[in-house]
Amino acid sequence: MKSKPLPKTVPIARDFASFGDRWLIAVVTGLVLFGLVMVYSASAMMASENFHSQFYFLLRQGFAGCVGVGMLCAAMWVGYMKLDNPRVVWSIIGVAVVLLIAVLFLPSVRGTHRFIRVAGFMFQPSELAKLALILFLAFFLSRRDELSRRDWMRTFVPCVVVLGGLAGLVLIGRDLGTVLVMGMVALGVFAAAGVPLRYPAMLGLAAMPIIVFEIWHKAYRMDRIKAFLDPWKYAQKEGFQVVQSLIAVGSGGVSGAGLSQGKQKLFYLPEAHTDFIFSVIAEELGLVGALTVVVLFAVFAWRGLRTAHFAPDSFGKLLAVGLTVMFATQALFNISVVLSLVPAKGIPLPFISYGGTSLMLSLLAVGVLLSVSQQARSKG
Repeated sequence: MKSKPLPKTVPIARDFASFGDRWLIAVVTGLVLFGLVMVYSASAMMASENFHSQFYFLLRQGFAGCVGVGMLCAAMWVGYMKLDNPRVVWSIIGVAVVLLIAVLFLPSVRGTHRFIRVAGFMFQPSELAKLALILFLAFFLSRRDELSRRDWMRTFVPCVVVLGGLAGLVLIGRDLGTVLVMGMVALGVFAAAGVPLRYPAMLGLAAMPIIVFEIWHKAYRMDRIKAFLDPWKYAQKEGFQVVQSLIAVGSGGVSGAGLSQGKQKLFYLPEAHTDFIFSVIAEELGLVGALTVVVLFAVFAWRGLRTAHFAPDSFGKLLAVGLTVMFATQALFNISVVLSLVPAKGIPLPFISYGGTSLMLSLLAVGVLLSVSQQARSKG
């Protein structure tokens, strides 16, 4: 009597392998878990002092991470191709515009109109605006053939209208850093779509007077410029944050002072758990830890662009390029600010800096990117 054949498990294993880019999954998982550790290390003392619990920021970031993982899985389950729909695209843009307008009428937080308070949590509409811009550019440009993509009026002008509308509302809320990220994202998608680079170059020249005006007529932005040019001259005022950041980075040496052993976060370095968390990493884990973070983001960029290269369609390609450029630009700006290579801007380090909106929507974006890589693998 012949025994019954064992159930076939190979297809299941193959399906699991095609869950998405495993390198990308590993890098994002590592960055998120590492971010939780560093958020706790950077904020425990301040949280204990101000909120009577050293786990205050860690628990909130952990909750955002759990929600974000759910959003990531949902994005993969739905699939990026469901986003290639005018109703979906314009609905997301509409929600982003409404929230960006609504936040302008709410009380300011730290002198800016960036956050909407909901049930004790703060939501940042500009994070959604970045994703809405990427989705629109990928949707719109993927429907243009090679010839029409070179048409100024039919292709470039509509993109500029949407970019200008979203970026303008973000700028009114006093978030110039996010505007610069949006500009870099648009440039990356334009280049990937084959739009003549003279068009975005002309747009950049046209935008320069606006940027100069915003810097020149906002005292706090001029203070940041002065602190960037000579932080030690203004070490007690405008350059205090930059100087404390450089002290933290320099004191870390090669191997660092040890996890949770940093001194600058103890009420010396402002925003140690948010925009300047890379300073804490450099101080506590040294050059080794800092370079590890840089390498992880480099691997993320590599796998993201690889996903774009092997994407099964133009929409997926442009979507992957936009998301990858967004994460790479944010990481580059954040690290450059910490090292005083560029003037200070409020841009978080993706997956690592404290911030529920940033973490949740970043993981949602990764889910979309993994969905593109999943289709690329299944087609390959």
